Amino acid sequence: MSKTWAQCLDTLKDTVPLAEYSVWIHPLKVIENQHTLTLLAPNTQVKNYLSKNLKTQIKNAVAQHNKNLKIFISLAPDTNPDKSNYKKHSTPLFEDYTFDNLVLGGANQMAYAATKQIAENIHGSPYNPFIIYGGSGLGKTHLMQAAGHLAKAKNPNLKVMYVPLMDFVRNITSSLRHNSIESVKAFYQSADLLLVDDIHLIAGKEKSQEEFFHIFNFLFNGKKQIIFTCDQSPKKIKSLEERLKTRFSQGLNLHLTPPELEMRAAILLKKSQNEKININLTEDLALYMAGHITSNVRDLEGALLKLKAFVDFSKINQSFISKEVVETALGDLIKPIMKNIDINDIQKEVAKHYALTVSDLSSKSRKQHLVLARQMAIYISHELSSLALSKIGKQFGNRDHTTVIHAIKKIEEKFQNPDIKDDYDLIKLKLANL
Repeated sequence: MSKTWAQCLDTLKDTVPLAEYSVWIHPLKVIENQHTLTLLAPNTQVKNYLSKNLKTQIKNAVAQHNKNLKIFISLAPDTNPDKSNYKKHSTPLFEDYTFDNLVLGGANQMAYAATKQIAENIHGSPYNPFIIYGGSGLGKTHLMQAAGHLAKAKNPNLKVMYVPLMDFVRNITSSLRHNSIESVKAFYQSADLLLVDDIHLIAGKEKSQEEFFHIFNFLFNGKKQIIFTCDQSPKKIKSLEERLKTRFSQGLNLHLTPPELEMRAAILLKKSQNEKININLTEDLALYMAGHITSNVRDLEGALLKLKAFVDFSKINQSFISKEVVETALGDLIKPIMKNIDINDIQKEVAKHYALTVSDLSSKSRKQHLVLARQMAIYISHELSSLALSKIGKQFGNRDHTTVIHAIKKIEEKFQNPDIKDDYDLIKLKLANL
């Protein structure tokens, strides 16, 4: 490998999101001479993606280490033209997508247990096929690839194959054009563990569905393990052949939900300690960020990278990362409506809204109506005041740190009830007009 490119890779690891780096940059071949650095893309898709989305970051990284080099992105020559291009589309597993790097919580506990059991018993699992489905950025690919890493670690001779679905489709299309479909099928049928990402994208692609059906049957009948990810339950995929729906549904289908508050905070804390990020994030700050970024793991990772960049470029001492620094760094990701609202004002407005007294909020009463009001006051205090969790707890009858976290989590769950969400919005509106 080019010495300059090796240095650039270290730089790009810190500036490009992990998923993009692993898929588009890490596998590249490079030719370096005195004046040029040529990146060799394995196919047109990779070449176009690099040119459109990552060329600036690459140029900046190269300039840091050798500003005299000109950058070119070209297609790698086909050194074996007689063979089908399909082997190019068997993507390596991402090195960081292991069980050790996975944060566990209520949202993924069952999927984790099932995936790990399958990986530890690859030839005898009753869960075949195994499908993990849910929205984007929830960790489906991480879980699936973790199974691949563990299975391979237990049996180095095991043939583990990871295939993004659209690579499979392109492979089928190319093989039909070159009259090599049987070779392609034989390649996939040689897998001991087949991992297919985004299987829902096969919907409406009749020829790909037909060939996948035969590959699936071959592997299933040979007791080879199959794991898919999908954005929804296979039963709900439109334009998916009924015979595929039936086969997909005969295995174990598990729904991956968005991570809850504590899990989101734990993800932030774990990833903040990663050598590629390495920022000093406190538990309070992690909970604060997690309270505002509620969608998925990718958004959490993006927020951390944004915070890291702000801290690095602003040359802020890591010991002084505060809520204000986080708000400035993340901007509209946090969207603070108000800052540093006095907790006494919050208690007064909440008590007034629920027809209670302020002292009721600090009492030991467990009446349902009062508990809801207390949790709401704690939640809003966490969101709008500058107090740490322990200090918020003291304002509500000397309640401890874990009680505050519990209250925040409960209100977040109760937002599914539109009446409670309306209560929250109304109280916030009144506080904004104080």
